[in-house]
Amino acid sequence: MPIPIHDDSTDANFADGIAAGTSSVREFPPLEHFRVQNIPPAAYYIPDFITKEEEEYLLRKVVDESPQPKWKKVGTGRRLQYWGGTMSKNGILLPEPLPDFLTSFPDIIYRIESFLKTGSVKGKEKMELGIVQVLVNEYLPGQGISPHEDGPAFQPLVATLSLGSHTVLDLHHYLNPTKPSPPMISHSEDQGGKTIAAIPLAHLLLMPRSLLVLRSSLYTSHLHSIAAKEEDLIVHRPITLSGNASLNGDEGDVNGGGVEIANMDLLGDAEIVDSLKNTGRWKGRRDTRVSLTFRKAEKVLKGGALGAMANALKR
Repeated sequence: MPIPIHDDSTDANFADGIAAGTSSVREFPPLEHFRVQNIPPAAYYIPDFITKEEEEYLLRKVVDESPQPKWKKVGTGRRLQYWGGTMSKNGILLPEPLPDFLTSFPDIIYRIESFLKTGSVKGKEKMELGIVQVLVNEYLPGQGISPHEDGPAFQPLVATLSLGSHTVLDLHHYLNPTKPSPPMISHSEDQGGKTIAAIPLAHLLLMPRSLLVLRSSLYTSHLHSIAAKEEDLIVHRPITLSGNASLNGDEGDVNGGGVEIANMDLLGDAEIVDSLKNTGRWKGRRDTRVSLTFRKAEKVLKGGALGAMANALKR
């Protein structure tokens, strides 16, 4: 599947864009072009959604210039922060104005909204996200997150921008007691005592500057996680003429921690794709990764900062 090649000459104007408060919006094929095949509906992987310069700018704003009290630590030591407000215990967003680096230059929110809306297939449901909150997660090498749902407090359509480093996102499904399934493990109690398959349903390699869009049942009835690793081994087993999958190298690589990814044809990274096709493997060490997840709360507290936030989104 062809992936659009961006004209890097536009990146030279990045400094001018900061001064003018504008950035060059790159054109992409329709959203359906980026659908990840052979997994439940639906995931879309868009490589190089932003430029390297925009990535550096966002990392500086989020990591270097964010007030330290904005960062919160979870039990594993991983840091996160919320922009646009926090959720109450009753699942209601207590809104706050979003910062200019998300609503103005480099107008990431507008670009995501526009891409989803204009890229939707005619005659089908329009993808209008209506972003009101941005969740920032920081992952140091060796840090991950266990299988989880983001919960019913948010619309089942989210977009995640990856900055700084790659990672592998694992997709999981709950066990159906009436149908055959891979080996199972007990699920944590906070997920209602359900059980999930021990073997992930699929793996997605998320590269820096890529955008991942999840929607429909892949959001509402599946889980996602990131394994706590410092290095990832990706393997590729091409289908032979006999219809069987073969690995160029030792089959033991699969048992040694290697995983096949569902979005290989969408990566847009010729070096990685060539390595997978020619050698059957690609290995990459993780660096610090920051993810920005754009989402819409189903319930938002009216009044107060809501008006200011709405005005910021309209700019």
